[in-house]
Amino acid sequence: MSEPIETAQSGHGMIAFLLIFLTIFITVTGQLLAKAGMTEVGQIPTDKSKLIGFVIHSYTNWKVIAAFLCGVFASFTWIGAVSRSDISFAYPFMGLAIVLVLLLSPLIFREEVPLTRWVGVIVVCIGLWIASRG
Repeated sequence: MSEPIETAQSGHGMIAFLLIFLTIFITVTGQLLAKAGMTEVGQIPTDKSKLIGFVIHSYTNWKVIAAFLCGVFASFTWIGAVSRSDISFAYPFMGLAIVLVLLLSPLIFREEVPLTRWVGVIVVCIGLWIASRG
């Protein structure tokens, strides 16, 4: 029989918290790198004959490669996080990735963010606050 997991909630899981937030940081970094790389590469072509060249160009872009590596590293830190906490505790924090990407996208990419997305992020933040309480 396995031992109960000491969750970050119990005060014994500082490493779990660090791994959760490291996962979020790496995930957000990867998303921003993916967007930056694909901004350089361009849109997926509608002409199927150009698709292979597009894929090669995409997957040789250093920012796209770095985005994939972030995904790999985030997987490792996430595995560590859920090995040290309940997934029902850890997973809601991943919503912070949504919040951070929305906050950073207008600053980095000069994206226009409509009011409805800001309202949605506020709802996510309220949900995260509620989930983190219990």
